[in-house]
Amino acid sequence: MPLACTQTHHLEATLAASDIDRFGEWTILMASNATKDLLQLRRRDAKMAECVLKRIGQLSRGNFSGNNSRALHGPSHGIPIYQAEVLSNLRLVYQIDCVLDDEGQVRDLSLFVKIYGIYPHKQLDHIWPWLSRLLSGRGKVYQQRCTLREFAKVGGGVYRPATFPPRREEFTTDQSPVFVHDDGTNEVCLPQWSVLPCHPEFIYNRISGLIAEQEVELPFQLTRKEWQIVQCPTSCYVIGRSGTGKTTAMVFKMLGIHRAWEQVSDVRKPRQLFVTRFPVLAAKVNEFFTSLVESLALAGRTRDELRELRSQVRNAEHQESPMMNPMNALNYRPGTPQKYSELTDHDFPLFITFDQVGASLVDDLKEYDCPIDSKECARLKFILDRVVNDESSFVTYSAFRSHYWPRLCATSRRPWLVFSEFMGVIKGSEAAFHSPNGILDRHTYVNLSTRTYPVFAGDRHSLYSAFELYSQLKREKYAYDMADRTYAILKALSCNPLKGQPVDYLYVDEVQDNLIIDTILLRILCQNADGLFWAGDTAQTISAGSSFRFAELKASIHRTEVRSLWQFRSPAENPNCFDLPVNYRSHRGIVNCAQLVVKLVTDFWPDSIDTLQPERAIFGGPKPVFFAGWPNESFPFEPFFSGLRASRELGAEQCILVRDNAVREQIRKRFGDVAVILTLEASKGLEFDDVFLYNFFEDSIATSLQWHIVSMAHGDGDILPSRDMGRSPHTVLCTELKNLYVGITRARKKLYLLDHSEKSEPMRELWSKKDLIDVAPPGTNICQYADKSTPRQWAAAGHKLFNACQFQEAVHCFERANLPKQLRIAQAYGLYEIANSTVESSERQRAFLDAAVAFVQCADEALGTEKKGFFRQAAECYASADDATMAAELYVAASDFAGAAEQYRKAGCFDEIVQILDRHPTEITGSYRNKMLYICVVYYSRNGLRPPIPLFSSTDIELAFLESQGLNEERIDLLESLGRFLEAAEVHLAVGQRCGAIESLLKDQQNLGALQRAVDLALESLWQECSFDQPVQAILKNRRSEAYKVLNCLQAIPLERLEISKTGQIRFFRAVQQSPFSEEVYQLGEEFSNRGEEAMALMAFNVLSSQLAALHSADAAAFDNFLRRFERYVRLLTSIVTDEIPFRATDPEVMKVFGIIPSTHHNYSVIAGTFLHKQFGHSRYLPAEINGVLKARLQAHLRKKFEDENDVSRISLAFSTQCPYSIMHGSHCGRQQCNQQHERGLYSNAASYNMKINLLLQQIRISDLVFSAVGNRGDFSRMTATLDRLYAVIYSPIFVQGSIADLDWNSIRNAAECMRVVREWIKKTIYYLRPTGQPANYTNYLMSVIRVTSLHTAFGGVRPLQEYVSRQGCRVSYGGQPFTVTGDNVSADIVACLTRSDAIRGVPALR
Repeated sequence: MPLACTQTHHLEATLAASDIDRFGEWTILMASNATKDLLQLRRRDAKMAECVLKRIGQLSRGNFSGNNSRALHGPSHGIPIYQAEVLSNLRLVYQIDCVLDDEGQVRDLSLFVKIYGIYPHKQLDHIWPWLSRLLSGRGKVYQQRCTLREFAKVGGGVYRPATFPPRREEFTTDQSPVFVHDDGTNEVCLPQWSVLPCHPEFIYNRISGLIAEQEVELPFQLTRKEWQIVQCPTSCYVIGRSGTGKTTAMVFKMLGIHRAWEQVSDVRKPRQLFVTRFPVLAAKVNEFFTSLVESLALAGRTRDELRELRSQVRNAEHQESPMMNPMNALNYRPGTPQKYSELTDHDFPLFITFDQVGASLVDDLKEYDCPIDSKECARLKFILDRVVNDESSFVTYSAFRSHYWPRLCATSRRPWLVFSEFMGVIKGSEAAFHSPNGILDRHTYVNLSTRTYPVFAGDRHSLYSAFELYSQLKREKYAYDMADRTYAILKALSCNPLKGQPVDYLYVDEVQDNLIIDTILLRILCQNADGLFWAGDTAQTISAGSSFRFAELKASIHRTEVRSLWQFRSPAENPNCFDLPVNYRSHRGIVNCAQLVVKLVTDFWPDSIDTLQPERAIFGGPKPVFFAGWPNESFPFEPFFSGLRASRELGAEQCILVRDNAVREQIRKRFGDVAVILTLEASKGLEFDDVFLYNFFEDSIATSLQWHIVSMAHGDGDILPSRDMGRSPHTVLCTELKNLYVGITRARKKLYLLDHSEKSEPMRELWSKKDLIDVAPPGTNICQYADKSTPRQWAAAGHKLFNACQFQEAVHCFERANLPKQLRIAQAYGLYEIANSTVESSERQRAFLDAAVAFVQCADEALGTEKKGFFRQAAECYASADDATMAAELYVAASDFAGAAEQYRKAGCFDEIVQILDRHPTEITGSYRNKMLYICVVYYSRNGLRPPIPLFSSTDIELAFLESQGLNEERIDLLESLGRFLEAAEVHLAVGQRCGAIESLLKDQQNLGALQRAVDLALESLWQECSFDQPVQAILKNRRSEAYKVLNCLQAIPLERLEISKTGQIRFFRAVQQSPFSEEVYQLGEEFSNRGEEAMALMAFNVLSSQLAALHSADAAAFDNFLRRFERYVRLLTSIVTDEIPFRATDPEVMKVFGIIPSTHHNYSVIAGTFLHKQFGHSRYLPAEINGVLKARLQAHLRKKFEDENDVSRISLAFSTQCPYSIMHGSHCGRQQCNQQHERGLYSNAASYNMKINLLLQQIRISDLVFSAVGNRGDFSRMTATLDRLYAVIYSPIFVQGSIADLDWNSIRNAAECMRVVREWIKKTIYYLRPTGQPANYTNYLMSVIRVTSLHTAFGGVRPLQEYVSRQGCRVSYGGQPFTVTGDNVSADIVACLTRSDAIRGVPALR
């Protein structure tokens, strides 16, 4: 179970007090200088340090007598400052204090001892009386309480700490404390206080730290509000301006939970995650937390262990701290698992950047289910792939400014404002996340609230057009940005569970530097609804990509929690909100000046910033100074800066802030490299003792008219809160005021504003009106404000600027610190930064090569981890310059073997990759090792090469790897090389490669079982694709079809080793592929039929029947051959549909031919697109149903084939005769519908005459078969029409076409059967023949009688036709009217004449 943060008593047990023998009940509060003095003293003289500790112990027990409590001044000076004599020349300076908390109230706590430092006796002359007077400004009550002493017992010399009730006090002084350095110089400073209470752990570890000569961290003196935050049992939002203790409260909350876990057994370690945007901040907080934990751990060390630790500390003192890459937000903490799912409890508490969080999640989401639109899914997967494999395509603000902004700068706004709007509003807001593709459309964006989003309120259409252009450029570069990454991760997690265990407590510092969708992602990581800690300050929201308020954050988190998408547990209580209004870092002069700026923002644009209590400072200090003189066209402040030449320059903790790089270079060009100069944007997160804010108003994008809005606040009272400018055209001023706030708060001690422009007048007048600034007189020289700095101070400033990625300024500092090594490091990173911002490809490549050379030089001077870091940086530069081989060699030097392998892959050096994998098996993560193995296996396998060293220790391991990585081709090759063909075939089948399986099986030539298996697979595949009534030849000739490939696999198969049925099937498919209408196909059909394989025979004959389309121009012999085969097909079909032969759909052979497959529970289904599926859409059939379906479908098929054949025969040249008109006139008859022949000189002979009769008779025989099996009402008409055609051929009207005298029954196939069928048809025809319509239309009837009678005579009919035509309704009278008188019947007379029973009788009729 996770540790509950609501266990307040565990926190108190960790951070609260109890007595020990050596120390008493007085709380000891030590200034940071005092702790450093004590440590340095221990290193110089351990016995003297022990004396100091002894004296501190006496003070903690209330021993304020004799040499322990000698005042440094008379009582008239104010609050007493005491000295405790340690030795003759060493003094411990302290005060008895009663703390003033963050709300200006005296705590209901005891008095305590506040130790300022340990000083030589000579340094106590002039500072402390001044401090005493300063402290007396807190009031009389405070003074009385600080001087009150209560005896612990009557008559003793020991005192106990008195306690007092809370009371509001005023602190009126505007001056700051002054402290003395070792070199005798004075400094205005604000000390940080460490608490040395009577806590056993903290006292022991302080003493242990002194023994070990190790600097230990003691808890700061937490205010009441900070304690409330630390002990808060719910989630919380902490808002405070810079320096108000947000991070301190966060760290102590983490420490309390961690220590509570250490004191409770059998409880899982809580997973605490600290997230920030900046790697340097994450590293510093991690270092602070670790030092606190280690300090507490010292209490349990033995003296021998402490001596050993002291030896280690002394050795470490001679080693320089490594300069890590401050730009690397992903790898600042080596050893952290790359995947979120791989994090263990041991990795926590974890201090990482948001970029690291995103990358670790993406590594777990490389492959995920994506149920959304396929196009959108492809886009998201592309983004995630880029995050993992191409960090260079990430659009940072620097990349945006260098590569995109030159194409977008149609707007006058600054690039970071535009980028912030793109990322924070159009793409990174909550509304954008729930929009299609994670982007607000133009209409939605334009109609956003102008009060909530005031920056581009009047220019949204043009900005959105710029955004569309940016998106287009990004697509062209295959790039992605921070919003793309987070959106892709969120979408992936919305349909896939989080891999790995959620964290128990989440701490997000500087949350305003994140997008809203970033906070949604972070919320998903923490399932403890009461374990969230969000801290930040939206007054400092000037970071590129940041654009939201805490109110928006709270609402967004709430909506995220109530939605069921991620199924969050409801919090036990609503989150608490804390604001920290007291600034401990700056004094009152600076804080009050900045507070007025914040008030302008909150009053004029109340929805653009979170409204807090007015910010205030504990200590007083000098007011900012405003310089408004020296107007000069070429350089306004030439006289002011004139002293910054030659050897005069500003100090290490003094900085000039300017608007942009152009102004910075202008100052440097004119006066040289005489100061640290930063842009306002670059100063975010940095602080200096003194700040010169140069031309802030002059270079503002706001107009003079817009700045004059602040004149509305010139009244005597406070600014009116009703002046809402959210919908005005002056919203740009909101952003400018935020920038001004950031510029002001960069100063800890002194602020100088240099601006002579008209734009500055409104703010200068407002500050002056409220007595918040001093206006400097003209003629002031900057040199009187310049400080001198020691090399150590320059070094510290250089490291600070280096960690903030301000490399040019770090070079300035390291030069003055005389640190050539650090100077070269900063220069190298500066070259790297220049290379990243270079756009033109050839220049960019040269710039990266220059940076690479510089990093190699740095590596040559470095040792250990630092050396490897520089080699890695050089390798990255060579990689960016497309020199993969050099990059790989340097990655090897950096022991980054994964990076080396990747570069060798790009260079095509696979042997080197194998060497790396062999020599460093444990130094490459499992996932990346598998990736490289994958690449090598593919390369060597597909190129037919062998690696220089075996990649695997055994065949089984290799096979297992190939299977796990999906390397099926390589796995098959290996199995075949081992002679394991059956296994290789199964792999082929598992991935749907039937041809491959067949080929593998056929390679096992001696194994008859393998041969049989190959043939079965081949036939199964062929029948699946080439089932009944499919265009078999087209399929078999299509080189892309599976059937074509399978049949090719069988080319060399020994047919003699197969069963005769399988041999026949293979021969059939081969024959159809070559010539589907060949005699071989017909003979195979006969063979199938003879063996009782009726389904196979039906398939063969059906293929032959598809020849119909080609018979239009066939001659009589070819058509006769077709009819011979077609008759065989029809006879088989009729036998099947009439159940003359058994033909069941459930027979294996029938199922194969017709694409029927067994389904579940004895059901059957048909393959999509097959003969049965095309007609019936059902998916499952019972056995009886499938039989009925098959029979019905075959009946329809038989009829359809017959109809098609009849249609072809009517237009085929084989059946057509010579057109009489053509014969008589030698030209075309001109009739469009005439389908007779018109060639000149084309005359029939007896053979062609008999062939045409033969074709018609065969057609009649086939028709009779069909009519008997699947007849219908239209068959009589077909009979009549066919007999008419037969009559026209036998009794041709023109002699050259032949006559009945040429009829030779020996040339007719199956003549007897033909005669029988014709006679039957004549009988049916004459039986149903009736005169219809009016008597004038009886001619058709009489002509039909003539034709039928003539055919009857020609075919030797014996039927009494006269009886049929003499029936009632069949007679035709000579008078034109039917009547019943015997003898008056034209039709009977015609029959008598034509049958020669009474030739004279029929003459009148025929006439």
